[in-house]
Amino acid sequence: MKLHGKVAVITGAASGMGAAAARLFVSEGAQVVVADVDEEGGRAVAAELGDAGLFVRTDVSDSEQVQALVRMAVKRFGRLTTLYNNAAPLRLVNEEDRSVTELPEEVFDRMWAVVTRGTFLVCKYGIPELIRAGGGSVINTSTVDAVVGQGGYDAYSAAKGGVLSLTRAMAVGFAEHGVRVNAILPGFVRTPASEPWLSREASRRAIEGLHLTRIGEPEDIARFALYLASDDSAYVTGGWHCIDGGFTAFKTTVTDYGGLE
Repeated sequence: MKLHGKVAVITGAASGMGAAAARLFVSEGAQVVVADVDEEGGRAVAAELGDAGLFVRTDVSDSEQVQALVRMAVKRFGRLTTLYNNAAPLRLVNEEDRSVTELPEEVFDRMWAVVTRGTFLVCKYGIPELIRAGGGSVINTSTVDAVVGQGGYDAYSAAKGGVLSLTRAMAVGFAEHGVRVNAILPGFVRTPASEPWLSREASRRAIEGLHLTRIGEPEDIARFALYLASDDSAYVTGGWHCIDGGFTAFKTTVTDYGGLE
């Protein structure tokens, strides 16, 4: 049991990578708070977790909702040791993100509100609880798009790039309190959000060709998050970890996935 005694808040945990992490964390002994705006999906995941799970509907861009999330986590499970920031407005990524000159300002603002501000707020109100618990782990989800050029997803890339810079700043700022802060940069992962591309054979084959191994599964990312949440990674902080099937080793620029048809 790698996470015995750990209590984790996982945002964006109603589906995909967040849901996979919630299931894995509980199987390894953790208690998990599932945070998401998707109430139906979030409740379903929490129900799978039994007494070790709790769902709290949370818009991570809203300070009051994030504060309530942290309070409810501590009230239910007594403490908080792990923050896994995974929430992202995937409908905007898939349908409304654009290159800078075509990007609506409201789309850019909402992306930053959920991805970058959301990570900030969860850390602002969650890290004091990690300190009270004697230390812990913060895991931030970024993306390979933050370090590999890809046209057409400018808001997403920028917001996730902000997460990388925030990760290193927090790693330095909270090391003396026993709080480790790391970022995971997933490659292309098979989730409901990626189905628009993977359902078309031509685009699926093109995406497969961007990896040295294969397209990722949510469990691939969850297993690395488990490592970062556990004491096995006690010597690891301030890192940007590409879990991407060799994507970033293989490619330096990427075409618009929407054009891979």
